[in-house]
Amino acid sequence: MNNSQLTQRKSRFASRHLNQAFYGAPVGILLLERIGRSGEFSRPFIPGSVGNASTWSVPVRYKTIPGLSFTELVAPDYEKYASAAVQAAIELVREGAQMITANCGFMLRYQDAVRNAVDVPVLLSPLLLGALLGQMLPRGKALGIITAKASSLTPDALEAAGLQAGSDRVVIAGLEDAPCFAAAFLTASGDLDGSAVERETVAAAVALLKDRPDIGMLLFECSELPPYAAAVQRATGVPVSTLPR
Repeated sequence: MNNSQLTQRKSRFASRHLNQAFYGAPVGILLLERIGRSGEFSRPFIPGSVGNASTWSVPVRYKTIPGLSFTELVAPDYEKYASAAVQAAIELVREGAQMITANCGFMLRYQDAVRNAVDVPVLLSPLLLGALLGQMLPRGKALGIITAKASSLTPDALEAAGLQAGSDRVVIAGLEDAPCFAAAFLTASGDLDGSAVERETVAAAVALLKDRPDIGMLLFECSELPPYAAAVQRATGVPVSTLPR
């Protein structure tokens, strides 16, 4: 490595900002609480998941939103945690984050609040990619969305992501009835069996394509699903999109 390359490598993540506490981790990630029924962390974040730092091609920094579990996030009164989400994002920016994202697609609910509170780009959900992907698809092709909980992907949520609710070009499949996925990620009642979750995710995608063979691309709402994207793509022959990493 020559001097020019060494200098470039050292300065890659060294932009200076007033009152910045840390340097070298340009991506800040908001995390949900993931406490199990007995009070312990219920499962790991495996490589490929947004919550695993090795997933990312750049250094990242995490911040948990106090009290905000998946259950609270999809509850009708989710707005009561908006200020906590905003505060966590502000802290990440103070610590050096130059972009804010999150580890759950349903964090879309706080996209506007967080975006309006910080001065860096904010992309809290893969669902925000949906409108772009829809524009990429040829006429007659639909976008398939695989989500952690289909009933929580309401028309309001779709429209907030720039997608037309009720459109034949948007098709949704949920994993809430997949026992291993639900136990690990929704109810925190079981350990994470990655092989089993992969099988469940592939099965959901295959079933969705069987019902709607016009699907031209799949989008994962859930940030726990990217580790299984390659298996889904092999099984379906359809491109799979996730949160950029």
